[in-house]
Amino acid sequence: MTGTEQHQQTEFSLAETVATRLIESALTEPVKILLREALESDTVKTTSSSAFPGRVYLHSLTVNGFRGIGPRARLGLSPRPGVNLVVGRNGCGKSSLAEAVEAAFTGARAHRPGQDATRGGHWSNLHDGNDPAIEVKLAIEGDTGRSTLTRTWASGEFGSSAATFKRPGHGPVPLAEAGWDKALADHRPFLSYTDLDLMLNGKPSERYDAIAAILGMELLSTTTNRLSLREKALAAAAKDAKDALPGLKSALYELEDDDRAVQALVAVDTSGTPDFDALDHLVAGLPPADDSRLAELRVEADVRGPDPAEVGQAVQRLRTALSDVEDLRGTDAENARLHADLLERALAHADRHPDDDGCPACGTERALGREWYDRASRQVSELRRKAKAAEDARAAARTGARNVQNLVEVPARIPGPLTGPWKAWAACRQITDPVELARSAEEAARVLAAACDTVRRHAVRELEERDERWRALVTQLAAWADKARQVEQDKPLLGHLRKALSWLKALSTELREQRMERFTGATQGIWERLRQESNVDLTAVSLKGSERANVRKLVMAASVDGQDAPALDVMSQGELHSLALSLFLPRAATADSPFGFLVIDDPVQSMDPTKVHGLAQVLYEMGRHRQIVVFTHDTRLQKAFTDQELPVTVFQVTRSEKSRVKIERVSDPVAQAVADARAIASTQGLTPETYSHVLPGLCRIALENAFLEAAWIRHHRAGGSEHDLQDAIDSAERFRKVAAFALFGDVGRENDVESEVRRLYGNQAYSLIRRCQRGAHPDGAAIHDRHRFVSDVEDLAKKVRKPEVTA
Repeated sequence: MTGTEQHQQTEFSLAETVATRLIESALTEPVKILLREALESDTVKTTSSSAFPGRVYLHSLTVNGFRGIGPRARLGLSPRPGVNLVVGRNGCGKSSLAEAVEAAFTGARAHRPGQDATRGGHWSNLHDGNDPAIEVKLAIEGDTGRSTLTRTWASGEFGSSAATFKRPGHGPVPLAEAGWDKALADHRPFLSYTDLDLMLNGKPSERYDAIAAILGMELLSTTTNRLSLREKALAAAAKDAKDALPGLKSALYELEDDDRAVQALVAVDTSGTPDFDALDHLVAGLPPADDSRLAELRVEADVRGPDPAEVGQAVQRLRTALSDVEDLRGTDAENARLHADLLERALAHADRHPDDDGCPACGTERALGREWYDRASRQVSELRRKAKAAEDARAAARTGARNVQNLVEVPARIPGPLTGPWKAWAACRQITDPVELARSAEEAARVLAAACDTVRRHAVRELEERDERWRALVTQLAAWADKARQVEQDKPLLGHLRKALSWLKALSTELREQRMERFTGATQGIWERLRQESNVDLTAVSLKGSERANVRKLVMAASVDGQDAPALDVMSQGELHSLALSLFLPRAATADSPFGFLVIDDPVQSMDPTKVHGLAQVLYEMGRHRQIVVFTHDTRLQKAFTDQELPVTVFQVTRSEKSRVKIERVSDPVAQAVADARAIASTQGLTPETYSHVLPGLCRIALENAFLEAAWIRHHRAGGSEHDLQDAIDSAERFRKVAAFALFGDVGRENDVESEVRRLYGNQAYSLIRRCQRGAHPDGAAIHDRHRFVSDVEDLAKKVRKPEVTA
């Protein structure tokens, strides 16, 4: 774990730090309350918008139809920290693989200045680009299975892609729901040669933003922005009221012969706070002349009659219903209704005179008996069914009439000129004949609406003419009084906001400098490894300006043989390239980043051999905590790892006809140690110590790396403690502790390793481990069959690397 990561994990969170500093500050309680409310709001917003799954590692990358890759090609990785080199000649497809990872996560490609990152030009493969797709399998901390990120394209436009994300036990969702958008911007885990160039040759503000984003100061910056917006709004309102006052006073002076203008001048010129009570009285008061007429004019100006269009629609619906009634008159439906009415009256008569069975109409004796009564009742039901259309039409006519009458409204006060038209309109409520109602309502509404419009226009014009200058000034006075009153009410809040912002600014500067010191330390540490024989010292890296400033930049100071100079002016191309890496790696590998991987394309260009060796050392150190995937055609980097005996996994990329790309693992730390051990076992004539000490030592390295890989698999499946695992790795007795973590997920169970190894892999397996360990003892290990010994170690390592495999 880097010093930066350790410090970031052990220090208080920014929110806790700010809360503590706020309690200790000498600010007044109202200012503290204002700050707490803003900070709490921004803390909730920041937390909800930055939620993402646990730390992510790459498990595999599958690509087809993308750039230089035609048919399906797959790069399988071990999803844990360590350095992976993907090597091959120019044009074999390495950069296509590197860009595919970036495109899968971002939908964009490494782009040149002035080029839209979402437009890819010739991005689909010429041989097999009909259905381009990228699939990335991911190992996410705490998940027992693999997650899948898939990006496909809907058309030949690079920007037409869509990505889905699927975690174990969940359905696929849009990639945005993974919550990585902000992290991808702040802790970008992809670095191409173009990115390295942009990091140094981009705009100063872009370099500033790239570094400022990782300092974790978002809480303070968003709180400052929130309070600044409020402060600016209040300050602008105060300025508007102040700027409007001279013009208002000048207009009042022009009416100095009007006592109301004089009173208004005295009210606005009152020392300290304006006399708002006096201004309210002047604004609300009526002119002294003809108060009753003014009141009448206001009623006339506000008068509203019926809406002719609305009345016309209601009348039309009524007439339609009446037409339907008329159309049914004399029809079977109408006759059925009349017949039913007649029978119902006869049945009612029979109910009233149960002892009289003679017909009341014709006098026929015994005509209305029980048989007739039952038959008539059934007829009424049947006739009513047939008469429903006539009844519905009559019901619609009645409803239409009510709707027309419901539109008739009479205000509490009717202007004199409208008395007659309104009386005619009101009389429509008493009309019972629907035909007459339709005619009268339409006519009365038309006449009243026209009359209201005329009266209203005349009243408005007269009101405008009456005391027009004063009224215009009263409007201006009222508007100013409202603004000035609000400004007075907000004066305490404005003062509190300015004190709060001043405190935030000072705290932000202090904490930014503290955090920048840690970033600078990490950058300088990497530069020291990369610069090798360079005589350029990187003396300081700092931010000038603030996130909201128009002029902001990242300042890099250097010295050449003790003489101060700007870094960008005195460094060679290779040194600038190394400096860019020194800036990128700490930014991408902060503890806040959810990405456990870094993808670097072509980092060796312009570097001399000594810097390449330094780069190998830097990548190895980073690889202790991050999964590093480097794509390079330069054989010097692989050789730098080999020369310095630094563990590395190497993949070879080859390309054949029609863009067929093949990726093969050619070495990894386990295979490398086994291969070295096998080479010693096959070589005759070496010293006895080589066979008894070096050979078992190499086999122990192979088993250590196998257990380490299994430990990381367990860690990710169970969401275990990364700190405990790192302690085991760094321990002098790390073999047993790493094995305990791999087997149990608990470094404290190292005494149980022997029994568990025997249970899983057999008694011979632990005996093999003991022989490997004896290689570090003074007497060494007695190995009778060297080839069999190495083969047994290789077999055991294969089982250990797959935790589900037992003997």
